[in-house]
Amino acid sequence: MDRLTLAAPPKVNLRLLVGPRRPDGYHPLRSLMVALDGPADAVTVRRAPSREVRCPGLDGPVNLAWRALDALERAAGRRLPLAVDIEKRIPAQAGLGGGSSDAAAVLVGADRLLGLGLGPGRLEAVAAEVGSDVPFFVRGGAQWAEGRGERLRPAPAPPLAVLLHMPAGLALSTASVYAAFDRLPPPPPGDGAPAPAAFREVVAWSRNDLWGAALGLAPRLGAGARALRAAGARGVLLCGSGACLAGLFPDRAAAGAAAAALPPGGFRAVAEPAPARFGGNGADRHG
Repeated sequence: MDRLTLAAPPKVNLRLLVGPRRPDGYHPLRSLMVALDGPADAVTVRRAPSREVRCPGLDGPVNLAWRALDALERAAGRRLPLAVDIEKRIPAQAGLGGGSSDAAAVLVGADRLLGLGLGPGRLEAVAAEVGSDVPFFVRGGAQWAEGRGERLRPAPAPPLAVLLHMPAGLALSTASVYAAFDRLPPPPPGDGAPAPAAFREVVAWSRNDLWGAALGLAPRLGAGARALRAAGARGVLLCGSGACLAGLFPDRAAAGAAAAALPPGGFRAVAEPAPARFGGNGADRHG
């Protein structure tokens, strides 16, 4: 086997509680993160004479996948001559975690391709060196994330489907949204109570403390949220720090019908909760 291709899925934060900025510059988080079975980047890891990372608009060392290979070489204690090709289907600056998911796919793919035998636990530790969301994408499924997002606790995936919608021409940097959050009054306290079992209650329970900050930076998000509700969404969430929105639906059929009813333009995709990566989802392809 000289190459391995893995699907790098997006995620949605069904509940994202954000605390005040700490002296180290980070905000403490408590979030229910859910990997999604829907549009996914295709990440190919292959043996090569020297390292290479190819991704449209983000080649080479600036890509998080390069940092993932750096961390993996430190864990393995040797050079790992690998090339990475990333076919992007998840939009950038959307809050869907595309770059972190790509990096996690590189870690998992390289471990399997080269037979490093690190396993899930050590891969998550390596992933924590790369970025806050990368350990989640190594694990996948539904997880409560705390700290900077690197401390994970498994959770049941709520029963729902989402319609992802990112209005055309919108993009939000994580840094700018958190800076805007710091200028606003703090949100009311929240907790990490388990997600309700019924869809209607999940809609009422869902929350993203970054919504006000993102809306202040990109007022057109309000029109996108109204469009999702007009198409039938029972609730609308900002995905991470934006600029993608998630309309909440009881099932995939309802979300698909709403996708057809949205005004033209922008990114849209229907998705459901995906299983944990090491639970076996059949998404890997060998060559």
